[in-house]
Amino acid sequence: MAQNKSKPEKKEKEDPKANEPITRKHRKGGKQFLKDVDRFIRYNRDLIEEKNHAKIEAVKASFSETLTAEDTKRGELKDSAESLRKTCEKSVKGYQPSWWRENIESIFVVLLLVMAIRTYFLQPFKIPTGSMQPTLNGVIAYEDRSLQGNTKPDPSEDKFAPEGYETPGVLKQFFDKLWYGRTHINWVADRNLVIDPRSLSEKNRYYYFTRTYLSSFPDEEGRVKTFSAPGTSARIGKMINEELDRDPRTGGLLAPKGTVIARGFVDTGDQVFVDRFTYHWRKPKRGEVFVFNTRGIRGIEMSGSFDPRGGSQHYIKRLVAVPGDEVEVKAPNLYIDGEIAQEFGMQRVMAAEGDYSPGYTGNYGPQKLGPKQYWAMGDNSDSSFDSRGWGPVPEENIVGRGVFVFLPLGHHFGPIR
Repeated sequence: MAQNKSKPEKKEKEDPKANEPITRKHRKGGKQFLKDVDRFIRYNRDLIEEKNHAKIEAVKASFSETLTAEDTKRGELKDSAESLRKTCEKSVKGYQPSWWRENIESIFVVLLLVMAIRTYFLQPFKIPTGSMQPTLNGVIAYEDRSLQGNTKPDPSEDKFAPEGYETPGVLKQFFDKLWYGRTHINWVADRNLVIDPRSLSEKNRYYYFTRTYLSSFPDEEGRVKTFSAPGTSARIGKMINEELDRDPRTGGLLAPKGTVIARGFVDTGDQVFVDRFTYHWRKPKRGEVFVFNTRGIRGIEMSGSFDPRGGSQHYIKRLVAVPGDEVEVKAPNLYIDGEIAQEFGMQRVMAAEGDYSPGYTGNYGPQKLGPKQYWAMGDNSDSSFDSRGWGPVPEENIVGRGVFVFLPLGHHFGPIR
């Protein structure tokens, strides 16, 4: 008699933590999973029948209830996610489920790991302004001077590309990107355009990368031409050709075919790692470079540059005084408790050598700091909006200390001092 040699069905290994309650991180991972399901529905909307769509929504609602319930166990959340995954797969005939099957268990693990690193250890941060130059570079735009007409440059703000500047070849552009974080800009009208200056705007991608956009008015065929470049609108806006004539009908800028609309290059700022861990174990120290959020700092929130629609921002400065210190500025020196500050970072600014000239500017104080108050100043003292303008930083606002520049590879790559 022939024996049945079929392989025994493989049993799924039991999770020893299945009966443990889910944590806040699991809930965050679950919310991301729901977003992935919504994305699946959008991409396959034309393939999902109405009855199957209703099934997905019902199972999705069940998963949401499991996710938000206070007593949910890890195993229950996993089973509910698996049910939702299978429902999605079955809703599309011939759908290949390999990615979902292989990643349904690991998706939570990966998300939780990324969130844990970002929340408790290291967080990337991009330097937005020049307040910490030359220690750290913010966004710097180098304009083509030949496009700026008779506008008188501001030495503290305007920087220019070398005379006769031309956009380099691909290899040079690649090197510049890695070494300087540099993007070369050469916006040329490929047809007759009327540029809408009011369209100049910036968007943050992934809450990290800022990019500026400029568009034309629709032409006779309804076509709109959009240009874009990394950097803030304030910086990119300075690169626009000031010799373009105005269109009396729209108020736009006339750019006949072949006209240069903007040219130059942008160094998009140092990218640093912020240590969010150390300050859980010790107090911030005088002289460190630190990052903090601006929530509740009235001097910042009342300033003209603050946009309440964007909520609180993150600033990076040098921590020059800690609770109990008396801080005072007498140009070019900084005094702590009546003595010249001894920390390396402040000594370097006060030496006023090279790009650190003219040292600390103006006269301020003395100002006595209370408990849990910290004093923040930029190394580029003459162009820094800091505690001299809006007061001390509350301890609860501190995010962490800047420890390492990881991009670009030139300039300041390495530990931050």
